[in-house]
This record gives sequence, C-alpha cells and structure tokens, in this order.
Amino acid sequence: MVDYHLHTPRCCHAEGTPEEYLAEAERKGLREIGFADHFPLGLLDYVPRAQVTMNPDELWQYIKQIEALKGFSKKVDIKTGIEVDYLPGTEEKLAALLEEYSFDYVIGSIHFIEDWDFTHPFYAETYGDLDLNKLYRTYFELVWKLCRSGLFDIIGHIDVIKKFGYRPDGDLEPYWIETARVLKATGTCLELNTAGRDAPVNEFYPHKRLLEACFKSGVSVTMGSDAHGPLQVGRYFKEAVELLKTTGYKEVTVFEKRVMRSMPI
Repeated sequence: MVDYHLHTPRCCHAEGTPEEYLAEAERKGLREIGFADHFPLGLLDYVPRAQVTMNPDELWQYIKQIEALKGFSKKVDIKTGIEVDYLPGTEEKLAALLEEYSFDYVIGSIHFIEDWDFTHPFYAETYGDLDLNKLYRTYFELVWKLCRSGLFDIIGHIDVIKKFGYRPDGDLEPYWIETARVLKATGTCLELNTAGRDAPVNEFYPHKRLLEACFKSGVSVTMGSDAHGPLQVGRYFKEAVELLKTTGYKEVTVFEKRVMRSMPI
C-alpha cells in the first residue's frame, strides 16, 4: 500500500528523521511512501500565529534530503511531495513558485479561514463562538475553490473542519454530492487520510458518505497517514483498505513527476 502524507521536523510540529519514517514503512510492508511536508507560508507572504511550516530557505534542503533518500530502500519506492495551504488570492504567486520545483505530487489542504488556524488545538475554542452551518458552508466553498484552482494533484484531509467534533445540525449530504462532483470535474485526487482516527472526531477524512459519493462519481483516491512521527506511518491502514474495498475501490492512485497512475489495492 501507499502512504503519501509524511511530514518531517522542518514543519516545527513533527519528529523523527526521514530514515526512521522509511524504516517504519518497510516494517509495515508499504510499497510506496511520499513525504509531503508543509510548504513555507513565508513564500506566500503569510505569517500565521503559530509556526507550522518550514522556513523559505529550507525548501531546497527538504527536497534534496528526500531526493537523496530515493534508492536507499529496495523494498519501498519514495516520492517527493509537498503539502500546500490554499490561501485565496495567492494562486498566481503559488503557480509561479511551483514551477520552480520538481515535485512528484502536490497536496492542497485548508488549515486557515482568514487568520484562524482551525486545525490547531490552541485555537479550537473558537468553534464554540461560531454558527456551524455558516462555517461549514464557508469551508466547503474553499474546498471547491481549491480544486478549481488547478494547482493541486491531491486534496488533503478533505473534511478536516470536523477535526474537533463540531458539526452543524443541517444536512451535509448536499456538500458530499457537490464536493464529489467538483473533484471529478477538476481531476483532483481524493486523499483517504487516517489521521482523523487520532483526533477528537475519531473518524477518517473523509466521512464514509463522502467517500461513497466520490466512488460513485469516479473520483480517484490515494492514502495518507498524515504522520508527524515515525510510528504513525501507515496508521490504521488495514481498516482504511477494508473501507476502500467495501466502498468499491479496487485501485489507489500514485504519482511521479505529477503524472498519475493506478496501483491495485
């Protein structure tokens, strides 16, 4: 199996060396891994309240470090990816920056709504002050804009807005249907991200109904543990693979130089 969402200590909230992540992937019998550490927000002229990405001058070092790891293992293929925050208004700047680097894939994720890092535990109490129906509408409109930007190969932890267990009382089915439609129309690959099982919400990203809607719409899928430490590599993958199979998926998507192909489950 493939784990395309591994971090490094450069993001300031992960631990362990890439070599340790690789060793864990070998131990768990993964066929392919990809590092996708956080793209420097400084390059997008954005300064968050808490430092959650590498510094701009570390990006080339990160790429060289992962590229040097390729070929180190005879058991596991290694890919160089990146996870980029989608910030509306930075699309042109980001497109030009991504042209400068040779990634195998680019994950687009949403962690910020304006200046609020809604995925950070330090700021989770803000949820209690908001209209959750409006918040979910705002969030999923950002998801659709992310996909339509054409900048990203994969969308990361697609419904991470639920991370701390806050959900609106309204029907979410229309969001699932529209999100699956947008993913298919834009050719954006869905990530089955297993990190949510260790979050307060205690479920994968995406919700099972969203995953089912994506399958029915013909959306491609890949897998990621969102590991921030070596022992998290491939976490809950046995359960995740069974979920993919029962949903109907027979293949996962892998990338090389931003070209996708299928791998049997």
